[in-house]
Amino acid sequence: MAEKFLKPRWLYAIIPFYAIQSCIGTYVTLRILDLGGSVIAVGLASSAYNLSLIPSAFIVGRLADYLGKRRPILILSAVGQLMTLSLIAMTGEVNFIIGFYAIYSFFSSFSPTVFSLLLMDTVAKENLSEGSALSFKYMIYGSLTGNALGFVVLTALPLTAMALLPIAFSSTLIVLSLITVKEVKAVTERQAITLNPEALITRLTHLPVLLLKTPKVDDLKGIIQDARSTVRRDIPIIMATNALFFLGANLFFTSYTPFLKSNALTNLEITGLSIFMTCINGLASSQRFSGFSKEGNPGLVIEFLSLRGMAFLFAAICSFYFAGHDVLYVTLLLYLLIGMAYTNITIGMNALLYRYLPREGQGQTLGVYSAMGSIAMFLGSFLSGNISFFFSYSVTFLLSSIALFLAASLFEWHFKPKRILDEGPI
Repeated sequence: MAEKFLKPRWLYAIIPFYAIQSCIGTYVTLRILDLGGSVIAVGLASSAYNLSLIPSAFIVGRLADYLGKRRPILILSAVGQLMTLSLIAMTGEVNFIIGFYAIYSFFSSFSPTVFSLLLMDTVAKENLSEGSALSFKYMIYGSLTGNALGFVVLTALPLTAMALLPIAFSSTLIVLSLITVKEVKAVTERQAITLNPEALITRLTHLPVLLLKTPKVDDLKGIIQDARSTVRRDIPIIMATNALFFLGANLFFTSYTPFLKSNALTNLEITGLSIFMTCINGLASSQRFSGFSKEGNPGLVIEFLSLRGMAFLFAAICSFYFAGHDVLYVTLLLYLLIGMAYTNITIGMNALLYRYLPREGQGQTLGVYSAMGSIAMFLGSFLSGNISFFFSYSVTFLLSSIALFLAASLFEWHFKPKRILDEGPI
């Protein structure tokens, strides 16, 4: 008989963490633009943020395994966020904002790792599905809270007042970490994440960087050799597709807020659009819609990659024909398509990763997977700002759609023939 699921109190800490995430990303972009920074500066801020995820993911994994405790790491993460967010709020210099934002990224990425480990520590194996669903739900609650309060602040106060919200949320995170997180017998990050599909999917959906072991040249050579083999090609294909997905996403989103600002949309309207997309993400991540994605069906991943690619292509075309306030209404349709696709792609991709993860060398495989994804995010952000500045936003959006269509084509080429063969005769 399955053990009755009792909701752990630490889950409430997820809400202020994602409230910070939704607030600070919007604030940093808008603040840089208001200070006279160009789309290149926005790209540098996003690049610095993504680059910091790589060492942070490795350090927090080792730290969690060494200490065997969760609360000190979560408190460290929250205090680090509070300090860097305070510095971001106080500075009026673009370069300092970019630097502090990178340090904030380093500390903030500790939290998703701790949340995943706490899920394994405090929820029985047979209840992990329900626990994961709750963590997703609280993630959406937090994102909505951050965006909604940011929207309320901007209705009456200047943009700089919005910087106080992440500070308040990080203070709340510290308090909840002290009150709700209780230490229990802990397993290592490797045991917690790689031995259970729900844990791996949840961890990589919250934060797509998981470095259990620093990838080496030999690990990369092994992946390349597997790519040449028709028998062992699954993991390299998933890695390449995941990298293209993040490349396209960061190409697009790094430049899209500057594009909205260039069309005279207000900070309030841009924040309202973020609320809309968060709502769509929340609906798409509900069990009714994402349940099939957790099965790791390549066909569904292909369809949602194609949908997202079409949305990016739609943005590229519309950027030629629409300007000014009309862009607001175009963006509503665009965000509807993008929001529907994102959660299902990430969940489906992570489920497939777990299915094909080798029994030996899991640390190396996940290390290369995360490194490729991180590099793709960094390159997407860096290239996005420069391409939009020196060429046009339309070119950037077109390239982002090409990356998504390439990802879908790669999955179609590799997995569809196998899926047809597996169905057998009718």
